[in-house]
Amino acid sequence: MKYVRVILFVILFLSVNSIYGQTDFAATLEVLAPTVSVQRVNTSNPIEVSVEAIVGVGDVITTGEDGRARITFFADGTTTELEPNTSYRIDEFNGTDASFTLRVSVLIGQTTQQLGRTLDSNSTYEIDTPGMTLGARGTIFAIRVEESGRAGMLVREGNVVASTEESSADVPPDFGIRAEAAGTLSDVVRATTFDQLDSALDGCAIQVSTIDDVSINVRLGPSLEAQQIGFIPSSDIVLAMGRSESGDWYRFEYGGNFGWFLSSSASVEGACSGLRVFPDDYQENSDGFTDTIETTPDAEATEEAGG
Repeated sequence: MKYVRVILFVILFLSVNSIYGQTDFAATLEVLAPTVSVQRVNTSNPIEVSVEAIVGVGDVITTGEDGRARITFFADGTTTELEPNTSYRIDEFNGTDASFTLRVSVLIGQTTQQLGRTLDSNSTYEIDTPGMTLGARGTIFAIRVEESGRAGMLVREGNVVASTEESSADVPPDFGIRAEAAGTLSDVVRATTFDQLDSALDGCAIQVSTIDDVSINVRLGPSLEAQQIGFIPSSDIVLAMGRSESGDWYRFEYGGNFGWFLSSSASVEGACSGLRVFPDDYQENSDGFTDTIETTPDAEATEEAGG
């Protein structure tokens, strides 16, 4: 059976080459789950692939609602796995046993990349998304591109540099980053799943309540030693944007910036796995406040709510 498969693969290679006149072949495409299609460079109609095919520079590989595929590049065996509803384009490939240059685009969907070896100074591997360009060396990392063009990336092993025209950031293992379609990079945050990445950057919905609905004191950092900057009704806190390492304090949007409240001063419901963690000695920049805020809590808030 192996001999038959090899013969069929060679026939497929020669047939595609003669039909499309393509010489810049870059990788093999393996169908892990249907449906998967390839739109060859300089053609307008995609071709469904049932088992495997050879793909090259300019080809766009698309997976359907349940489709999954694996692309293995020549030279060193670098792989990319495409999840359902993903479109992926090979933009450039030049490879030898010693080094290679690879540039691809994730147009939409989710992919996982794994380099076959640590790249030397003569090799490059770049992935373009609508919001940022990613450069990797000896790395396993995942990419997600949403319909809006917003892109996210998680590093599982190695290191990835995320860059736009305006800025760049190194992303280590177990951390992630996002970029809007306009090319604005987020902070680098700890995350191993895209849900955690979203929670760390967008916050988590919470419900906060106090006895007799007294107000909660707000401070510049997660400590009773931090400057007190105001107070707020507990019902106005609906989104947690982080917590302290000790877990005793929550960060939330306040006065055009961020403030902190002590969790023991109120009842807090709601949690998420990826809420961003800040050091216990973290301090907000007091110059960032733009809204009019109360700077002196009333006696009842100080006595009852604490913090």
